[in-house]
Amino acid sequence: MKQEGSQPATPIEPSIPRNEANTHLSTRGLVIVFATLAIALVLGYLLLNKLIDISREEDCALARRYNCGAVEVPSNRQ
Repeated sequence: MKQEGSQPATPIEPSIPRNEANTHLSTRGLVIVFATLAIALVLGYLLLNKLIDISREEDCALARRYNCGAVEVPSNRQ
């Protein structure tokens, strides 16, 4: 039996919320992200090497040695 005055059922369409999880990064955005990551890694590596050099110099100075400077090895090329 059909009820009078009722509206026909409409199909329910799934609504997809538009938020940050559903949007895609453009190619330009990905390049910027990876370039920033690469620069951060290179700068972190350089900083780590500098901190290692400073630590070695401090260890040498705390051992009361006087020849703590960097030693340059002369090259035999002429």
